[in-house]
Formats: sequence, C-alpha cells, structure tokens
Amino acid sequence: MKAVSHKISFISNNAFEIRKDELPHFHNSWHFHDEIELTLILKSTGRRFIGDHIDQFTAGDLVLIGSKLPHLWQNEEIYYKGGADLKAEAIIIHFSKSFWEGDFLELEEVKNIKALLKKSKYGIKIGAATKESVSKKIVKLLHIEGFKRLVLFFEILNEMATDSEGEILASTGFVSSFMQDEDERLDKIYEYIMEHLTDKIELREAAKLLNLSNSAFCRFFKSKTRRTFSFFVNQARIGYACKLLQNSELSVSQICYECGFESYTYFSRTFKKLVEDTPKAYRKNYNFRKT
Repeated sequence: MKAVSHKISFISNNAFEIRKDELPHFHNSWHFHDEIELTLILKSTGRRFIGDHIDQFTAGDLVLIGSKLPHLWQNEEIYYKGGADLKAEAIIIHFSKSFWEGDFLELEEVKNIKALLKKSKYGIKIGAATKESVSKKIVKLLHIEGFKRLVLFFEILNEMATDSEGEILASTGFVSSFMQDEDERLDKIYEYIMEHLTDKIELREAAKLLNLSNSAFCRFFKSKTRRTFSFFVNQARIGYACKLLQNSELSVSQICYECGFESYTYFSRTFKKLVEDTPKAYRKNYNFRKT
C-alpha cells in the first residue's frame, strides 16, 4: 500500500484553507500532498507517523508538515470500535508553496518564516510554550475573515518560527530518499514497517513485497536509505520506546514488548547503543529534567 497523494481544494484565491474536523476517529490513511499543513489536535489520542518518525499524540499537539511529507494520525483502537463518547477533533490549515513564490521570502522581515518553511520538510512538533499561544490564535482564525485573517496567519507563522523548543521529526535519510526518489517500492516498505511496528517484522516478508530475494532487498534498501533494514526498524522502535518512557506509566519490560521486541536483553542492548543510556536511566533523567 503506497502513500496516497491527496489534492487539497482551495476556495477562490485564498492564501490558505482552514477547517475543523469532528469525527469518530481520524482517517487511517498514509498520505501526502503538495501543500504545507499545520494540524492542531483538539481531542483524541493515538500514534502519529511523520515520515519515519513515530510518536504518541494527545490533545493540544501542534505539528507543521512540509510539502509531500507522508503522514498519518492513527487513533487508539478503541476509537475505531464506535464508542459514543469518543471523538477525534482537529483544526487543519493548508497553504500552498506557490503562495511564497517570487522575492517575498527574501525580505529581511520574514527571514525567520523562510527558515521555518525550509525545516517543515522534516515535520516540526511545536514546543509547549509556543503552542499554547499559537493554538488560541488558530482557534480565532476560524472565525475571522479578510485582511485580519491574513495578518493573524502571518503572526502564527512568525511565532512558530521563533520557537526554540520545536522538535524536528522525520530523519534526513527518510526525507532525502522519499523526496528524491519517490520510489513506490520504498513506500511499500515504510508502510509495512509502520503497520507492523509492534508485531514481528521479517526481512523476508519485506523482500516479498518487492518480489526481491533477501540479499537483493538488503542492497536496495541500503542504497535508498543509507541504513540497513534491521537498523532502520530498530531505530523506529527505539524512537517509539523513548516516547513511551516519557509519556506512559508502562514498565520498561512492558514497553519492550509494546515496541515489538521479543527479548528484553536485546531491547536493552539496542536502546543503549542508539540512545547511549539504559531505558531506566533515560526515563529517570527525562523525569528529572521535567522537574
């Protein structure tokens, strides 16, 4: 299953489009589009996929997603079972790259916005202090029109551009390989990894998706991503484990199996190699920094 290209419909000649979604759950679709997207989650929880970055999302999350960067909001399983009291709500803003064509971004007054849009190709999670202020302005943006609407939009972009706590999401390797090659074969593998992140992921199953032998698949994957398949899978799983250590009450052993590892020893060893800390020490240090 490949990332689907979505066409965003613009009304008239507006600088951007904004809408509020109120749904039983978000559409479980791995997709991308030409437009840059700013999404504010109002209600619901689940997992967020931005390129090769995987994280939990909750109400209040604010993320800027660059042009053609694949993404997906996947609610917790209970949302798909039709619980009457559960709703997924978000405000989504789309704006076209063509809006910035010409010399506008070369102006000194918008140099910070230029840098923000350049970084958006990796996806940016807006920091806590900035998102509190920006989120209020996004809600207000739903209810105003005309020039005031445009001015407020620029205020939002400028405030995000000066956010010192923003988190870059997708890796350079993913963005380079996806943007440059747009290879449907590579896309199939990313989809397979995401769908089975917490299950068993086997190289031979990935190779079968492309009708390649194991050795040919390994050569193909490394040539495209500059990483081995097993390293890429472990990197994604450890990234998810870090988020669970930060934001959940699960024990370290529970997190090990939740992230798809079958051996606690291997999980700990891999975590230490990639993060340069043990899972328990990572959680302790993270909680210490929060206080």
